[in-house]
Amino acid sequence: MRVGAKVIVVSDALDRLFEGLPERLTVDQLAHVLGLGDRTITYRWLRDGIVPAIKLGKTWLILRDDIKEHLRSQYNVPHSTDNDGAHTNEE
Repeated sequence: MRVGAKVIVVSDALDRLFEGLPERLTVDQLAHVLGLGDRTITYRWLRDGIVPAIKLGKTWLILRDDIKEHLRSQYNVPHSTDNDGAHTNEE
């Protein structure tokens, strides 16, 4: 299995997804990129640490590149089976 190629494809897709967005994102921009129609879910994800951000008073500092890196790290790499039928994770 070519895991490296899949990671490159994911990186390219994330780069396209975030293309044209500023270095600092608003909650609305983050919700749009993540496909979340409800800002309440986005605020919950920020509060619970599901996506990386810094809360400064009542304002969320959401860095585009931190979000991209976090999403890359969360990409689920497919498992394959080795010759004896055991599952392996090719990372």
